[in-house]
Amino acid sequence: MSSLPPSLSHGSPRLMVGHSPGSGPLLVYLHGLGCAGNRDWPPVARSTALQGRASLWVDLAGFGQSERPADFSYDLSAQAELLAELLGSESGPIVQVGHSMGGTLAVLLAERLLRDGRPLHALVLAEPNLRPEDATGSARAAATPVETFLRGWDDLVRGTSSGWYQENLRQADPLAFHRSAVSLVHHGANMLARFAALPLERKGYVLGGRSDSDTHETARRVAAAGIPVVTVKDSGHAFSEDDPEGFGRAILQLI
Repeated sequence: MSSLPPSLSHGSPRLMVGHSPGSGPLLVYLHGLGCAGNRDWPPVARSTALQGRASLWVDLAGFGQSERPADFSYDLSAQAELLAELLGSESGPIVQVGHSMGGTLAVLLAERLLRDGRPLHALVLAEPNLRPEDATGSARAAATPVETFLRGWDDLVRGTSSGWYQENLRQADPLAFHRSAVSLVHHGANMLARFAALPLERKGYVLGGRSDSDTHETARRVAAAGIPVVTVKDSGHAFSEDDPEGFGRAILQLI
């Protein structure tokens, strides 16, 4: 089920939150750039491997059905603050699962939760931006002047080859997308060291078997840092679209 709760604090954007009841540590799912949690994550949370586990997914500010104020920065640090506030009432252990931009955001949120003494059970990142080479679409968007990007938004949406992602983009705010892309390129440039430094016993990286060579190189560097890597053989970057069942099995293996 999904809901749009009151603002977390005065003036902050309201976030559309979905959840399913269950047992075990709460799985918190964070979506990628231009995506929507309420579209991407239910097929994974309800996969054979993960069904019956307590789960929460969210449309980040500016995406999906969440609010999109023009005066919000959409910096990933600001998104992490909103999420930390959202999770403030959760006293039990948390498992974070972040895809793409959501993975980079998950590192920032993990740092915040650990700093606050919150119980973080595990952290699973699926092809996040951990080094400059991981930025592809985000880098192109960030390098485009905002006025030019906004004028070309409709063409970008129409030109997207994936029908699934195209529908996600139709729900996204173009200004939020651009500001998020700029922030993602900034934060993702040196995130591998921060991911490796997190004092967590359970953390891992999910790789799509069909993903590009730069992503495979990132996975090799993650493994070299001593972090487990699990490959979803039949998936590219769009795990929820390509193979949600395989993605669910990979997440379970890492938590």
